[in-house]
Amino acid sequence: MLKNFLLGKFIPQFDYHLAYHSNARDYAMSHGARADQVTVMHNTINEEKIATLPKAEARALVVGKHPEIGDRKIILFVGAVLAEKRIEVILQALDRMQRKDAVLVLVGDGEHLPVIRQLCTGRDDVVLTGSIVEGVGPYFDAAEMYVLPGTGGLGINEAMAHRLPIVSGFADGSADDLVVDGENGFRLRENTPEELAERMARILDSPELAARMGERSREMITGKFAFREFINRIVTELTRLAQ
Repeated sequence: MLKNFLLGKFIPQFDYHLAYHSNARDYAMSHGARADQVTVMHNTINEEKIATLPKAEARALVVGKHPEIGDRKIILFVGAVLAEKRIEVILQALDRMQRKDAVLVLVGDGEHLPVIRQLCTGRDDVVLTGSIVEGVGPYFDAAEMYVLPGTGGLGINEAMAHRLPIVSGFADGSADDLVVDGENGFRLRENTPEELAERMARILDSPELAARMGERSREMITGKFAFREFINRIVTELTRLAQ
């Protein structure tokens, strides 16, 4: 109550608001900002600098580093390993699926990694790579999908640049504009292991669906969510404010 009261007093004092996604815009407006004071400018990456590899070549590189992957299909998570990412939901979904043809490759480090490492003890369907900054691209190119049940980040944008379907939950709002349910991936309405397992299985079982969703991801990240659009929007809005 106190927080909402203070925000209701504080936010209207600003002349203008820049929101990273429509959820942030709605939040500002719910605390007193007018529609004409808020502009959505989606945070993104410079997709033109993303180099991609053919899937077979990328798989050869990744499997060369992690032979335990074998010929299994890769379900990918890349990002900070934090509790709010809800990686446990992915592990529980794998338990529901019980598939021998798929493996979760988790790229990242963070304060929650010891917990995840403990949960993965004795599992053969998870590969923990640790942090990879340079050379992470092949992991995206080798994967079948990118999965993020919890809070988002620019990993979604990068996965889109690499033509991946996205399976994401509703968390901090960062995926709300980027992932259109049924177009370039799936949104998790209930965010349960059962729901995630069903969505992942649909992509794993249909290469045609995965390819179509992946191409749509690429179209979106090179169109509406392109880096040039982000820069143009900033210039346009700052010019308007200066007049």
